[in-house]
Amino acid sequence: MGRLSLTQPNMVVGSSDQQVIQMFELLKEEAINLSGRTNWEAMTAQATFITVAAEIQTNTPIPVDLDRFIPDTFFNRTQQRNMIGPITPQEWQAIKSMPTLGFVYLSFRQRQGQFIITPVPPAGDEIDYEYVSSYYAQSSAAVAKAEFTSDDDTSFLDEEMLKLGLRWRWKQAKGLEYGQDFDTYERELEAKAGNDGGARALSISGYSEQYFPGRPNLPQGSFGL
Repeated sequence: MGRLSLTQPNMVVGSSDQQVIQMFELLKEEAINLSGRTNWEAMTAQATFITVAAEIQTNTPIPVDLDRFIPDTFFNRTQQRNMIGPITPQEWQAIKSMPTLGFVYLSFRQRQGQFIITPVPPAGDEIDYEYVSSYYAQSSAAVAKAEFTSDDDTSFLDEEMLKLGLRWRWKQAKGLEYGQDFDTYERELEAKAGNDGGARALSISGYSEQYFPGRPNLPQGSFGL
């Protein structure tokens, strides 16, 4: 609000000032939008479950803060194999229509809040995966939460990006020209997303020797000879 030459409030949550209320709601709108723009490192989490011998994994609740799965992170650590998915409803029905005797890799999807796998896995296998959390806020005690509810809450998202997003959204809501602020926001977002969590060296040959799923993980050099 200081950047927009507006009176800075002493409090936000619980304020009766319409300007503050609007700013607060726009901030939450920006936080939800920003959290979905990329797989922010600070909002990723890992989940683990043990399979039951059934299609519906009844002892595997979907994390309450799940926003989206991170592709290609599902692995059966017991069988030392990756899992296929999340597959589409069309792929699921196609698989269910064919004999499953020859299937080596498990396929999975989420349906009606349940985690379902085909073919039916053996009981006791450990499955690990990563996902993006929908909880963008955290309390002063570092407890993750779905949204801001207190003035001393902080965010897993970049604070500067939240301010830039809030600025153009406020101008848009007021019917003011916001194009330049929006362009600045998008440029900064592209840079932040590109640097978030670091980046691998890319190979122009299309693959990297450092990426080894299904391949021996061997040291480089003379191997001590």
